[in-house]
Amino acid sequence: MDKAILNGLVIDPYHRVQSKLNLGIENGKIVKISSEYMDAKEIIDAKGLIVCPGFIDIHIHEDPYHQEQDQFDICIFQCMVQMGVTTAIGGNCGTGPKAPGVYLDAIDRIGIPINLGLLVPHEQLRQAVMEEDKYKAATQENIRRMKELAEQQLAQGCMGISFGIRYIPGITRGELLCISEAAQKDRKIIAAHIRDDAKQVIAAVQELVDIGMSLGLPIQVSHIGSMAAYGQMEEVLSLIDFCHLNGMDIYADCYPYGAFSTGIGETTYDDGFLERYAACYEDIEIAEGIYKGKRCTAEIFEKLRKEAPEIITIGHVMNEEEIEQALRHPKVILASDGYMHSFQGHPRASGTFPRLIHHYVKEKKALSLYEAIEKMTVLPAKRMGISKGNLGIGSDADIVIFDFDELKDQATFENPHLPPRGIKYVLVQGEVAAKNGNMVCGHLGRSIRK
Repeated sequence: MDKAILNGLVIDPYHRVQSKLNLGIENGKIVKISSEYMDAKEIIDAKGLIVCPGFIDIHIHEDPYHQEQDQFDICIFQCMVQMGVTTAIGGNCGTGPKAPGVYLDAIDRIGIPINLGLLVPHEQLRQAVMEEDKYKAATQENIRRMKELAEQQLAQGCMGISFGIRYIPGITRGELLCISEAAQKDRKIIAAHIRDDAKQVIAAVQELVDIGMSLGLPIQVSHIGSMAAYGQMEEVLSLIDFCHLNGMDIYADCYPYGAFSTGIGETTYDDGFLERYAACYEDIEIAEGIYKGKRCTAEIFEKLRKEAPEIITIGHVMNEEEIEQALRHPKVILASDGYMHSFQGHPRASGTFPRLIHHYVKEKKALSLYEAIEKMTVLPAKRMGISKGNLGIGSDADIVIFDFDELKDQATFENPHLPPRGIKYVLVQGEVAAKNGNMVCGHLGRSIRK
């Protein structure tokens, strides 16, 4: 065998396993599981450590691919693998590569640190048909053309369609419905940053639910914390439960922080946002550039919104008790919504997965370790319909080995790129991709297609 991982506590919620076992790996696959000693070319002694499937993040904002140079920027991908993520899904919130098929082909040709799948990004469909006014309804002809493009990209292996309804207020029900029809052939998922949040969130969730019900498609409500953690979480989770009990395939995802992140020029900050969040300008932190680390004033806000709308901000406006409520819910999957620009941004890109264990398992006792690993492995794998997130015989050897006592997220709003403490090994396709918080090999990841 190529590798053996010995003496660790194996936790695999897919198979409902939590025992001290040894794993044997050959040609990137798990080929043997036993309580007996096994020999191999390379031995990893996991005594006193947790061995579990590699974490799966179903909501990230992927690094760009430069087609002319045939290379990827490596930023968010590095942050992911350092915190134990071995597989992720990009193209979220309606944003992503202009040519997803080209992007996925490049992954298989060049390799990146993690395995990656993509959703069809709706914003790129709009740009492709020259619908450039985000506040304007698209023409019927352009909606038809967008649907055709979506069908092509789904046929190239994209795993569903993603909408950023909040970011393109001009999207009508007709546009949502027609483009989503492209996913019906293979019953692929529809994910969305819904139209509104706070006091308007119920109607916004219902809009997405109606699309899913009309077409018989699974839907994913993106980053429910940043949409409903303003006093509405209980009602939103109740709506999700109601829909589920009435036959709807619906889940949500959430990151474990009480602050959102978006560009200062986005529609999130359109007129009325202070009243909507019961906030003030000082609740908005600048995450990059000359004002990095500073809280907004009215003057800074208006200046950057006009002159540098792409600048990343942090909105410290969410209720953390409601974040915990969401994370404990069985229909909510952990996901980072991670985005990094030159290693600047929100700490969720580097800390989400270890933070769930450190803060919500060890400190707050809100979840058991088994429940947390379930939300990070088998639940997202099943949600996306991919053969990941388990340690069975024949499974891909995507594995995380960590010290439960030592595990702690270290990324902060000041230094969002810092890797966690306590993750000893991250294996992708049976090879060591990261060790002790440092990336070892950055080209082991492959495309995930459906």
